[in-house]
Amino acid sequence: MNEVRHTTPTTPTERAQHMFHETVTHASGESRGHASEAHGLLLLRRALKRGHAIQATPAGGASITWSLMGHGGRAVVRSIALAPHTPVGALTDDSVRDLGVIDGAGTARYDLRDGRRIITAGLYEIPALTTAHYRARSLVTADRADRVRLTLTARLGLLAREHQDGTDTVLCACGRLTFCPVAPEEARSLTRRHREAVAAEFVSSLSAAFAAAVAAS
Repeated sequence: MNEVRHTTPTTPTERAQHMFHETVTHASGESRGHASEAHGLLLLRRALKRGHAIQATPAGGASITWSLMGHGGRAVVRSIALAPHTPVGALTDDSVRDLGVIDGAGTARYDLRDGRRIITAGLYEIPALTTAHYRARSLVTADRADRVRLTLTARLGLLAREHQDGTDTVLCACGRLTFCPVAPEEARSLTRRHREAVAAEFVSSLSAAFAAAVAAS
């Protein structure tokens, strides 16, 4: 789990290929580098297979942590942090709706209206200014046939938003983690375990078609 790509993106194409800053903690300290969308997906799927803890971050990244036995039989924690080069930013209700349509349609693509690029999904159209915003925030990408899909950062950002803190009695906005106020330490532990569980479900749910599209991009 400690592979780090150290190449530094310089051209626009290279910056697009390197979606994440990657930080790996290990016995000698930290290693920093860059990770493509495909490499980020590989790390998440590998972490799921090995039973490591995964959490999505609001910026559209992820953290992976695991324990191993160190010197003297003491458990030590190791981690990989994936931080997007372009954070997803604030995801409004309108953004969540648009991204949900793109993800669910299966037919989303770039089109032109009055000489400006828009995203269409059947009869659903996303205006040019909004389309430009989603592209600038790396929320969407397209293949050579202009078929549009959500990026891994967009999916992670949406997951984190869905499971953000809620009210005093519902600590998760998804409504699945509900309890009366408890000690702060217990609340943090319950919330962390819940987010790890839904992140594992998320990685497990990523389709082979999505993985293939990421690999081809």
